[in-house]
Amino acid sequence: MMEAFEKHFDQLQNTILAREYNSQTGTDCPCGDGKSDYRCEECFSSTPSCRQCLVRSHQDLPLHHVQQWMGTHFNRTCLSEMGLVLCLGHGTARCSNAPVGSKGRPTVIVHTNGIHKLNIKFCCCAHASADPFQLTSAGLFPATTDQPETAFSFTVLKEFHAHTLSSKKSGYDYFIALRKLTNNAFPDETYVRVCRN
Repeated sequence: MMEAFEKHFDQLQNTILAREYNSQTGTDCPCGDGKSDYRCEECFSSTPSCRQCLVRSHQDLPLHHVQQWMGTHFNRTCLSEMGLVLCLGHGTARCSNAPVGSKGRPTVIVHTNGIHKLNIKFCCCAHASADPFQLTSAGLFPATTDQPETAFSFTVLKEFHAHTLSSKKSGYDYFIALRKLTNNAFPDETYVRVCRN
């Protein structure tokens, strides 16, 4: 089987390395508001764009990993640091009753591709359900019912269940793998919410 790949190894390697740079990187974004210094690692077609365009295009994809061009290489950053706020209760639109100027509650979200830090604005309407139920409606299971600051996507819970049934992987081992997916070089620097007394 390796013989089939061996004759194409150089071309495959060059193609893989070519994915690390796009000639549109650093040029003016088509919107005209900035440079195309950002890209998404998760989107199938990841055309570089400016900060505003990337945040706007990920309003419904807040758990994607994104990168910023540093002049010589791409460096991972996070959508919340770029200004993305996940709004609950009105689709992805901001609740008109939410406090003006609020940046949302910093929340750690555990997903299949790693651990994310995200600011979440909850719906503040009179009929709004409590925060844990707003998270659950959005497909996020809260770690606590008392002002949750950590949540797990339903997808990561399903995947962990499948892994434990098929490979008997422990919760600890699965969590270590998620930390490495978040920051393989320095997994100990992965943000994890510390419980307060």
